[in-house]
Amino acid sequence: MTSWIPLTQRHLIRWCALILLATPITPAVAAGTEASRPAGSKPSAMTIHIPIPVTSLAELYGNVNQQLAVHRSRGREWVTLGGGSGFLKYRLWPDEQGSTTTGDRLLSHSTVPFGVEYAKQIKGSMTKIAECGQRDASTGTGRLSVTVATMFKQGRSYTVLPSSQVSAVQSAQSCILSEQSVDASPLMVQVYRSDLMEVLPAIDRKAAGLVPVKPAVTRIWNDLQEPLLLDETEQLWLMLNPDTTAAAGVAPLSGSPAAGYGVLARPTVVRGTKPTSRHLPLPEPQDHFHDDGFHVDFALQVPIEEANQRLREAVIGQEWSLGVGTIKIVNATLYPLGHQVGVELVLRGLLPLTLRLKGTPAYDESAGRILFREVDYTIKERTPATDLAEEWLHEPLREELAGRLSLPIREELDLMRQALEKGLNRELTGGRLRGTVSQLSLEDLAVQAASLSVRFKTEGTLRYDARPDVTAP
Repeated sequence: MTSWIPLTQRHLIRWCALILLATPITPAVAAGTEASRPAGSKPSAMTIHIPIPVTSLAELYGNVNQQLAVHRSRGREWVTLGGGSGFLKYRLWPDEQGSTTTGDRLLSHSTVPFGVEYAKQIKGSMTKIAECGQRDASTGTGRLSVTVATMFKQGRSYTVLPSSQVSAVQSAQSCILSEQSVDASPLMVQVYRSDLMEVLPAIDRKAAGLVPVKPAVTRIWNDLQEPLLLDETEQLWLMLNPDTTAAAGVAPLSGSPAAGYGVLARPTVVRGTKPTSRHLPLPEPQDHFHDDGFHVDFALQVPIEEANQRLREAVIGQEWSLGVGTIKIVNATLYPLGHQVGVELVLRGLLPLTLRLKGTPAYDESAGRILFREVDYTIKERTPATDLAEEWLHEPLREELAGRLSLPIREELDLMRQALEKGLNRELTGGRLRGTVSQLSLEDLAVQAASLSVRFKTEGTLRYDARPDVTAP
């Protein structure tokens, strides 16, 4: 009987490794099955980013001098200086314009040539005292260096609201008043800044109409409802199932401001033919978005007949010698044990036995292995010989099995993680989906009456970066 022990240990470990290592992730077993989302699973979070069309906005803000000219002509042309003893009237010449983006804002730059008239009120009428740069843009004009910073905030119903402020108004070239030989530039800096601050709110309101974000979000929302083919060979599909949206702030995208929206989804993984697309309308965005990362918990339900067939292909026919005879596996069957895994092995030859092995699988993330706890086994046939073996050998064999049943699956999980990540990075109709899978682990494996249930868990990030032209009409 002593030679029977190590041979049985070796082959039991080998059989269990073949069963549990091959079954959960092999296409031949899982093909044609659907994955289900565990009840009570928390929603996944992802973000979409819509580029703000800064080109049209830059043109609008670049024409601020025209707005100032209209603003001044509709009001008083003369600006009161000091205590009311002096008055200033300015003229703006065509300016040089440019714009840049930095982070989440648009910076509009201009060099503004200007001319000035200085007057006093004498006997109820304006009397011009001096001027500079009034007659010719190339003669005597002063110049201001002006920068306007436009930030963006998100409004209701997928609107983006520009909000501008004067970042800098500085004298770039003096404008010397005739007669007095006084530089009018310091006065002009104050007057121009004040007038600019008055007209910017009206320009911002006009600019809001140039940021058509909602059609782009609608297009992307529809994209997210389409099934994503993750693996063509295994017919593995990801249904994102977006539920709600929320404003997620404005952040840079490829160096330009982009409106961000968070999407809460309840993704599922499906095997088999392409699932039917959903057609939910775009919901109104919520006020706050909390990003807990993108995760998918999915359980593959493998029909028990297929699982047993795969098991039998792997182990039936295994044979070994005991010196005076041989033992051969002639049948193998999985059986349900709740959260444990049970395997019944039928042996024939010198020792006709039926062994029933059970254990509770647990995944060790750091080691990348399935370990088994609460391991035990029984011999189904009760004979004097088996009773004697059980009395002397059961506990040492049980401890040996508990220590040796360690199944490496990190390589297989890494391959699945890479396949998922590849499927999450692709071009869609409105832009590019970018996903990472930072972790994929086996959460549970259980044999049920009708199926083998294998549950996986993924953690990562997912975002959708829209193309710059997605906001075009």
